[in-house]
Amino acid sequence: MYLRIQPTSEIPIYTQLIYQIKKGIIKKELMPGESLPSVRSLASDIGINLHTVNKAYKLLVEEGVLVQQKKGFRVNPSVDLMMKEDQFKAFREKLEELMIDARIFNVSDEVLMDLKTEIMKTLKESDEDDVV
Repeated sequence: MYLRIQPTSEIPIYTQLIYQIKKGIIKKELMPGESLPSVRSLASDIGINLHTVNKAYKLLVEEGVLVQQKKGFRVNPSVDLMMKEDQFKAFREKLEELMIDARIFNVSDEVLMDLKTEIMKTLKESDEDDVV
């Protein structure tokens, strides 16, 4: 899996790392039960502080996306993850912020739907690649 971290972004590196890992799971670059690189190894590979990687991994464990074992972290083997109430509330707040920006900047519902379709397509491309 290729991680794309932008050190100059306003988005904290641990947040970028969280979403890169989630994207890897969605695109099936990381499979349920698969081990992730060790905290030290990943930090070294992408040139960031090991505490940043540890924070991202721990937050993914709290969300249920990863599980922690004696020998590191693995993608949760359970396929059916459910959002907890606090996660759903945070999700709704993020979506509301996006919708506010869409209205302020006059982004039409059609453009929003086109963007959603485009993003969903890029997240499913690896699924289609698997079909023989």
